[in-house]
Amino acid sequence: MILISDIQFVIVLYKCKLQDSATFLSITAALETESIDTKVDLYVYDNSPYKQEPTVSSEHWTITYKSDLLNTGLSSAYNVAASHAKTSEKKFLLLLDQDTEFPLNTITVYLESINNNLDVKLFAPILKIQNGKIMSPCRYVNKWGKLIDHIAPGINSLDNYVPVNSGLCVSLEHYFASGKYNEKIRVDGADFQFIERFKKKIETRFYILDLQIEQDFSLFESDINNILTRFKIFLIDVKNFDREDWKDDYYYGRIALIRTIKLLLQTKKRVIFDYYVKYYL
Repeated sequence: MILISDIQFVIVLYKCKLQDSATFLSITAALETESIDTKVDLYVYDNSPYKQEPTVSSEHWTITYKSDLLNTGLSSAYNVAASHAKTSEKKFLLLLDQDTEFPLNTITVYLESINNNLDVKLFAPILKIQNGKIMSPCRYVNKWGKLIDHIAPGINSLDNYVPVNSGLCVSLEHYFASGKYNEKIRVDGADFQFIERFKKKIETRFYILDLQIEQDFSLFESDINNILTRFKIFLIDVKNFDREDWKDDYYYGRIALIRTIKLLLQTKKRVIFDYYVKYYL
């Protein structure tokens, strides 16, 4: 039987204090509502360019804080947290970001789903964004994730749908057996790359939780400096994706080119093409 003490929670922060994180606050509320009397282990990995150790005092959490001033990214953060969880003899790793709202029945749903499906190694909630579309699990076609309108809880296939990082709960043993997260990828596609590794080395089954979480996700950015910063990271990340054959080269190259064209049309700035040549080609 899996208990709450068997799960290592990990939150990755960036320019957000733990006590201001929607994820932390909503899960804390869930712990309070469900009267969890066991302290939960939380690994806080802070990618901010300054230290901001948590000042929260809570009866619900045992917090380990790590500051990464170099911002090495999500993949490194999750792998470091996984190593910490391994030394603590945890059985599952629950991945969290900083800005997702979780409902009050969160803990119950995770524990009941895991214990009712002990042969399944990967669990994911249903993540909706502000337009009502489902962002995770998303339809996965030719290495490309597409938003969907509906999906049923229960067993499904990673060949058809792919969950994103937020709320992903994975057997720690199989996290390592899959090859962990690809640390060459800082942000974009880190989750898709992990799923590619997982389904290749472990299995294609995963369990969709009867749990809806919400995230304020904006697809539009107007500041050219922010656009260029994110675009550079995106191009480098895509270039570092695991590749096995020419099909991978084609599909990942297609993703990079489509993003480039969209940004060219949006910004009408030649520098977008210059970045594409410099950081991808």
